[in-house]
Amino acid sequence: MTAGRTFNHPHEQYSNLRPDVTLRATLEDGEDPDKAAKWLQAKAEGLVEDHKNGLLKSIEELYQLSEINSSVASLEDELKRATSRLENLRKQRDGLLQLPEKAEAGNEVGDHL
Repeated sequence: MTAGRTFNHPHEQYSNLRPDVTLRATLEDGEDPDKAAKWLQAKAEGLVEDHKNGLLKSIEELYQLSEINSSVASLEDELKRATSRLENLRKQRDGLLQLPEKAEAGNEVGDHL
């Protein structure tokens, strides 16, 4: 017995997934082939459905991980830029705060001349 299912990839356009499975059985004399076929078909369909659900869960987890990694990288870049800007502003501020001291020191030198 063969069972398969085609479904759309949840995050990619024009991309399909198709899990399938084939099960075979060897029957002993006296075993009911119809009963065995129904059991194999149900088993095959269950396996395919379980695999589909596992694929979708894994794909979603990978997608979420990718989104988180992208956000982390973006935030790290923003943090680097903000830290650099903060350091530059602090240097500018510190330079401006030291100006009056330099000006006073210059006046003192000028006063002595």
